[in-house]
Amino acid sequence: MPPAESPEPDATPGPPKPPPRIPDGQPNPFYAPHRGTIAQLREEFVVAVRGDRAVLIEEQEWQQLPQLLRFLVLTAAGMGDPDDALRRRWREFTDAERLAIRATLRTWLRVLRALGALTL
Repeated sequence: MPPAESPEPDATPGPPKPPPRIPDGQPNPFYAPHRGTIAQLREEFVVAVRGDRAVLIEEQEWQQLPQLLRFLVLTAAGMGDPDDALRRRWREFTDAERLAIRATLRTWLRVLRALGALTL
């Protein structure tokens, strides 16, 4: 019979070394290549947990507007290419674009509230 082989000792005896500490405010380099996947998974988990409640009210209102009205709002708000903007979801607009759209809608609502005889 061959003699029993002894297990090889670990290359680093003793307790395992802790991972290097990342200073506060510094991004963890491990997450950099996975940032897109993590964001996508986070969105999927939110939808799975909350269902339709996670949908923003603004997004719902924007999608419920008829396409012609959205086109008019985008044109009045000064969008350079309203055809391209029609295909975008509410959160895909920049903050400046959303502010311009909101300002246009507020102006229209203020003007349209004053109309009474034309609606009879």
